[in-house]
Amino acid sequence: MQNLLLAFSALLSLGDPVADAPRIAVELVPAITRAEIEAHVRFLAADERKGRFTGSPEAELCARYMAEVFARQGLAPAGDDGTYLQRVPLSKTSWSAAPELALTPTGGETSAFAYGRDFDGGNGYPAALDLALVVASSEADLPKADLARTALFFDGSTTQRKRAFEAAGLGAGESLGLLLVPGFDESPARPATVPRGRLELASRARSESVRPVRVHGAALKKLRQSGGARLAFDPHVTREEVGASNVAAKLVGVGTPEQPELASEAIVVTAHYDHLDGHHARGGPGVDTIWNGADDDASGCAAVLEIAGALAHEKPPARTIIFLLVTGEEIGLLGTDHYLDAPIVPLERTVLNLNFEMIGRPDDKIGGSGKLWLTGYDLSSLGAACAAAKIAVLADPYPNEHFFERSDNIAFVRRGVVGQTLSSYNLHKDYHQPSDEADTLDYVHMEACTRAGLEALKLVSSGALRPAWIAGKEPKRR
Repeated sequence: MQNLLLAFSALLSLGDPVADAPRIAVELVPAITRAEIEAHVRFLAADERKGRFTGSPEAELCARYMAEVFARQGLAPAGDDGTYLQRVPLSKTSWSAAPELALTPTGGETSAFAYGRDFDGGNGYPAALDLALVVASSEADLPKADLARTALFFDGSTTQRKRAFEAAGLGAGESLGLLLVPGFDESPARPATVPRGRLELASRARSESVRPVRVHGAALKKLRQSGGARLAFDPHVTREEVGASNVAAKLVGVGTPEQPELASEAIVVTAHYDHLDGHHARGGPGVDTIWNGADDDASGCAAVLEIAGALAHEKPPARTIIFLLVTGEEIGLLGTDHYLDAPIVPLERTVLNLNFEMIGRPDDKIGGSGKLWLTGYDLSSLGAACAAAKIAVLADPYPNEHFFERSDNIAFVRRGVVGQTLSSYNLHKDYHQPSDEADTLDYVHMEACTRAGLEALKLVSSGALRPAWIAGKEPKRR
């Protein structure tokens, strides 16, 4: 009853569940069903979601959909302010055009250099349209005044520059109008480009410490011969704050008569719901440029939603279970890192991260339909416990692919928590392609895998197993 009251309260905080939340196209029941799994995947991976890229309106719609599922299944909210949404503040850096660098020799014609071919870098420097160029190769050549109106080209190695700057008190060159350094003797064989925008956690956004402009090839030769010239630089860069969300719900543990302290421990069950925005795809008439991400990782999200719904209608677990559907995995585990900075249950009391990633298709290497493989199988006690309980969880058959390090679980591992991923990814050709569509998934297989994942989770949530790294095989912490 308490969970239902909390869920109802959370629904109110999300807005009118009929008018505001996305429609759930299937009746939710207290069991794992193929119909529900398929409905979740088809909503998340629909063309209308446009790849649900982190921070996009479509991704936020998916977050509200999953929050609605948690609420209707009676799970307690675990997000911000009594909701299911945990805000993930991001910083977005974007370029309106390619950075521009132009050299005007005394009495000569202006040469415009192309970003990506003739030069790169320049991070942290503002636009400066009229700078006096000074060429230096030692401390004696360094400017002493008007630094903010000076573009300094230091023609030496990084070590030589650092020593000269340290002796002159120039730090990293942040007081200069612009710092330039030698790049490649030959220009890179690549076209001029506009830098691709990036998203970072606002709490960890890269500082505005400077990164010098590297100059290459013919532009480098020209620069070396241009003492007394003028330089103009415009980075065309903007920075803004962007909001994104994790989706979080919980089942509060009650311990056991023999071990009541288990109630204070937690398991975090994860999957990532973000995918890609299709910037790699080449457009044209009739060309699909939407990267739907049905297997990666709408399939894992569907499993987590179903497991949460099933457990919500069973007796409370011994250990608390946090269900966490994260954003930003594809661009650097951003949502998971944000959670780890402010966990719902302290990390020292988090005994396992069980992550679901790409379970949409059977993998013949482990016996086909209904079977999962576990990354880091031989590193912890979880794999052997599943085998002893005859749960269809086997060893990762692709050790050379390093999947243990390639999903959200590794962020937990770096913080000292046992973290492993369940998958059945069979290296299919639709990975990170527009062809990763809902119609390509095997929902009978997914239902069986979700049930196997539930049984693996119960080994730990019941208190029967406390996962631990095998002695001598402990992964490195950050």
